[in-house]
Amino acid sequence: MGRPLTGSLRHYQGLWWASVPEAKGESRRRDESFLAEDDAQAWLAQAVTALRAGRPLPDADRFRTPKPASRPKPAARPEPRKISPDVASVAQAWMAAAYEDLRRGGPDRAERVRRIVDRYLVPWFAPRTATIADLSYFMVHDWLLHLIGRDQAVEQSPASGDPASRPSAARGGGDELTLAEAARVCGVSLATLRRRWRDGQLPGAYRNAQGHVRVPAGALSTIGTKQHRPTGLSHSYVADALWVLRQVLAFARANGLFPPGFDPTESLEAPSPDPAAARTRRPTSQPRPLSLPECARIAGHLHPVHQLVFWLQRIMGLRISEAFGVLVGDIVDLGDAGMLAVQGQGGRNFSVRDDHGRIVAAPYKATVKTAAGSRVLVVPEKMMELIRVAIDAFQADPDTGAVDPAARLVPGIHQADRAGQAGYQDAIEDATMAEGLASSDLGFRVSSHLLRKSLATDLAWQAGIEDAVRRRFMGHRAGDDVFGRIYTLDHPEVAPLVKVAAVLDDKIATTIATLLIPTIRPVYWGQANPLLARADHVNATLGAAGWLIDPGTPDDPLCDAARVAVELGIYVTTARRWMADGTLRSVVAPDAKGVPRRFARLSQVWACRDRLANRTLLPDLAEQLGVRYHELYHAVRRLGLTLDRHPTTGEYEVSPAAADALRAEHGRIQALHRRSMKLAAAARQLRLALSTVGLLAKNGDLDVDPETDSSGAKFVTRTSVERCWIARNAAKRPAAQPVAAVPIAEVARFTGHSTTELMDLVRAGVLKQLLGRRACQLTATSLRAWMVGRDLEDGASGRPATIKPLRMISEPAHDAPVASPRRPDRVG
Repeated sequence: MGRPLTGSLRHYQGLWWASVPEAKGESRRRDESFLAEDDAQAWLAQAVTALRAGRPLPDADRFRTPKPASRPKPAARPEPRKISPDVASVAQAWMAAAYEDLRRGGPDRAERVRRIVDRYLVPWFAPRTATIADLSYFMVHDWLLHLIGRDQAVEQSPASGDPASRPSAARGGGDELTLAEAARVCGVSLATLRRRWRDGQLPGAYRNAQGHVRVPAGALSTIGTKQHRPTGLSHSYVADALWVLRQVLAFARANGLFPPGFDPTESLEAPSPDPAAARTRRPTSQPRPLSLPECARIAGHLHPVHQLVFWLQRIMGLRISEAFGVLVGDIVDLGDAGMLAVQGQGGRNFSVRDDHGRIVAAPYKATVKTAAGSRVLVVPEKMMELIRVAIDAFQADPDTGAVDPAARLVPGIHQADRAGQAGYQDAIEDATMAEGLASSDLGFRVSSHLLRKSLATDLAWQAGIEDAVRRRFMGHRAGDDVFGRIYTLDHPEVAPLVKVAAVLDDKIATTIATLLIPTIRPVYWGQANPLLARADHVNATLGAAGWLIDPGTPDDPLCDAARVAVELGIYVTTARRWMADGTLRSVVAPDAKGVPRRFARLSQVWACRDRLANRTLLPDLAEQLGVRYHELYHAVRRLGLTLDRHPTTGEYEVSPAAADALRAEHGRIQALHRRSMKLAAAARQLRLALSTVGLLAKNGDLDVDPETDSSGAKFVTRTSVERCWIARNAAKRPAAQPVAAVPIAEVARFTGHSTTELMDLVRAGVLKQLLGRRACQLTATSLRAWMVGRDLEDGASGRPATIKPLRMISEPAHDAPVASPRRPDRVG
């Protein structure tokens, strides 16, 4: 039995709105507005009666009370607006003056401020004060502590349901329930149970092929509510509340309701809540960006529509509302790359003001978050490939190929060009949990905003990109000073952003190769969505691009890790790792038991096998050539070769052309070492200092080889080194003749002088000693001259000669040692 046919009546913007279905059983409704409540109720009663009888709805103009013919004349002197001095009246008057009359901020900001006033400011200060002038420093101090939850003890909340009192389906059995059924059984809300599932508190729960979460009945016995409810607000929210209070006090001071010169909030700053009382968990580890291989793993769990938003955030750095707000006309295809104009928001209902100033709900907002957020970006080639496939599948007419430029690039799922953010965020949380990349696994908050932070981190640590370019790509002002905020405009040709697109393209090509991540998750379009009528065309287009694939066919089945290991001849653990890190492209699908697992197509496995068979790694090539790895790596850098790298291990794969170039370079270096040598080796061979050899090479005595190896050292030819060696040896002096010498003991025996007297003659220079001998020897030449002089003196004095004839001393004895010639190469 269906629900009884009724209408609805509400008061909005000073009018009474009555709403009824246009016809019995129709989902579309008819809304009529009235000035008086009685008129609206009268028309609503007649409309419901007509619908039940199957008659047309009555004309609403017959029930509207006519307006008075003339308006009353305004007073000659309007009285000044009176404001009550209590806290609630002053806060409401400030809200009306700032956000309704002056329209400070947008409707969303006004709603946030109104929520702070109604929930936190007025309920705390109104019962404690009679007028706003009664506020004191300690009252505001206690209010801040109340906001962060320090003035309340932790209240124990009773369990929502006892396992013994739950139905039998929750205490065991092999039945499976949906999340909604499990929430009713446990006595908790659907959102609470979904959060428990994401936190891993439902053992055995899984998502089936239709995308529905199935919960084993036995897992519900472990569900209970939390023992305490954190009440502490975040630091940013408390700071915002303190700002609102200061604005209210300034408004009261301007209207004479608060004493001038007194500020109860002076020296107060927004505190942070304790970890136990905070509503949001603090990170337990250092936050880090998500790498592109990790993002590819997450994207494998998303259907193509959500993947499009996912990569718009991770590659283009768009905010979530900006990604959903991109229109087809905002994309300019330039062939390879493209241009993207960021100038709107979408994906949810926005509170905006119409042309008459009234606040209305709109699914699209023609402005961005800030004035600096409106920008034009250069789209990388890999991202343009993804966008082209998305436009062909979702926006292009299958018959004519026409595309509506006003259509949203990211299509709505339940309805055309509407909503999408809530489902996308839920899908991101499910995908990160399935890949072990959730907040509980990484220790910090993982959300869609982390994708934008990851891109900002990549650009921040990329050398060669100016700071102003990074800021403008992310949608921020070029600087904080007046020059950056006002005078710095975007480049008219967006030339600086081309480098950013090139950097992003290179990162994609070297890590995940493409953004079209295969998935088996189709899009389930809503009944009111026009895309449901051409779902076959959408799936065929996505399948032809390799974006959406079938679960498996007999000719090309899906292989699990065990079969992948058999096909590639590797261990099962290695196969699982390759399928997870992107080495082998895989998809996530439920197995025979409904548990999500990774599978790879047989064709992809064979392609990987062929690639492994034909590839040459840089360490293997170094071993083949008989050189060290770092020498071959420096040759790659010196020759400017581009090598592909493994996305996780970082090993270099050498293409055949690069291998030929490296082999040719190795042959050149070997020939260089055969015909030439380094300066240090030439110095060792010539027995000269390195600086001397350098001068010989500079002067032309040694021939310098124009080539060098990876060390960059100077080489000289071996022929010139040999020629220099021969020339230096031939230019040395001839060998010295032996010198005749007599031991000093023999001279003393024949002359009758003691050795001491003879040494005195040596010191006086009369006799000469032959150096370099162990025993002292005197040269025969000096002895002959001394003895001749002595004989002359003895003859003049008439003394007899007491020495042997000079002939006997001048001729050395046969056993006397002869001085050997000095070696020509010895110095000194």
